[in-house]
Amino acid sequence: MKPAVAGLLLVYAAAVLAAGTRWLPRAEWPRWAPRLGIAAWLSGALSAVLAWAGAGVILAVPCAHLSADPAALRASLYFLRDQYASPAGAATGTAGAVLTTMVLGRVAWFYGAAAATARRRRASHDDALVILGRPGPATDVRIIDNHHPAVYCLPGRRRRIVLTTGALTRLDPAQLDAVLAHERAHLSERHHVVLRLAWVLARAFPRVRFFAVAARHVTYLVEVAADDAAVRRAPRLTLAAALLAVAASGAPAGALGAGSAAAQRIERLIDPPRRVSMARRAITAAVLAAAAALAITTFAIAFLTISHCPSELPLG
Repeated sequence: MKPAVAGLLLVYAAAVLAAGTRWLPRAEWPRWAPRLGIAAWLSGALSAVLAWAGAGVILAVPCAHLSADPAALRASLYFLRDQYASPAGAATGTAGAVLTTMVLGRVAWFYGAAAATARRRRASHDDALVILGRPGPATDVRIIDNHHPAVYCLPGRRRRIVLTTGALTRLDPAQLDAVLAHERAHLSERHHVVLRLAWVLARAFPRVRFFAVAARHVTYLVEVAADDAAVRRAPRLTLAAALLAVAASGAPAGALGAGSAAAQRIERLIDPPRRVSMARRAITAAVLAAAAALAITTFAIAFLTISHCPSELPLG
């Protein structure tokens, strides 16, 4: 029974990765619902990773009572020893332990490395801003002297937006307000955490194409989501003109720049995607709800499988 559940989890992960790689990149609805698109990409990626880890736990641990009752704990230990006493059981358990350790270990290692690198870069940039920056038109804005027009934000506790003098000379007041709204949306919605998670999974599992595709799409969708937040405060064409003014500039490592993927976003702002029909929206919502229900059901089955143990030890 338990190997079958572990197999079900692995099949679920394979199906999510294959279907996501083929279907999600072709879908049009993320263009008009970027936050939903981000959720779909990340939920698919995370559910696959958790399915791998869950399958490994089921294979490695025959049962685990979530109880402090001594009899229950003795039963869990008995079945654990019983599984690893046989060569087949030991091989299965070892394979499961290796799978779980490899999956969770790689995610933890790459996430920790990415977080440490981001902290170092922010600290270095903050030190530079203390020397080179000067107050901008708002309390959260700093200006640096550079003829290249650039606007970007630095996430973290200080949450600063950086403007170059080149950007100030090219942007009129309305355009400046639009790009500042864009950057503030990045900071308030914590897009740096979303991007870090997406790229950590891509680097942790480089041979699985889905994760790299997901990271690229999430990178674009967080910019689109920030654009949508900005156009609530400024006209679409004003933001498009502002993006065109800073399109050639990049952003330092660890920062989110307004000019990223500017060509596609300018086209979207000038010619916004048409809202799809209610029927297609309903179908999309139903498919996503079904996928979420399948994921929850799969994990519920895994939890019940691992926590189901006989309460009494066999006689003899």
